[in-house]
Amino acid sequence: MEIHQLRYFVAVAEEGNFSRAAEKVRVAQPSLSQQIQKLEAELGQPLFDRLPRTVLLTDAGKRFQEFAQRILAGVADAQRCVDECKGEAVGRLVLGAIPTIAPYLLPRLLQQFQHKHPKVSIEVIEDVTENL
Repeated sequence: MEIHQLRYFVAVAEEGNFSRAAEKVRVAQPSLSQQIQKLEAELGQPLFDRLPRTVLLTDAGKRFQEFAQRILAGVADAQRCVDECKGEAVGRLVLGAIPTIAPYLLPRLLQQFQHKHPKVSIEVIEDVTENL
């Protein structure tokens, strides 16, 4: 079992379609299908019910999806941990701002921040002070 197979599997599970999943993970659809077939062969059972325009997870696929997502999250965490040794900021920043300043102050500041820290994803929550 290989990490790219897990990525492909999760993409197909999320998209419900091999072609869209292939686009999402930027790989040719026949290659993605072949890797999913190899994964199913290794596991000894199908992970998807293949229908004319969509695919659905089998019971085994539903169980496997949980583990695949956890494994991929662990791999991403490991990559972030190693990236921290480079001295680069990585991860996720959630920022709360009130509507009276958010549209005026944040665009310029966030653009500067993103330029300096490209590996940080930013989520802005705009709400009133008491909710923030």
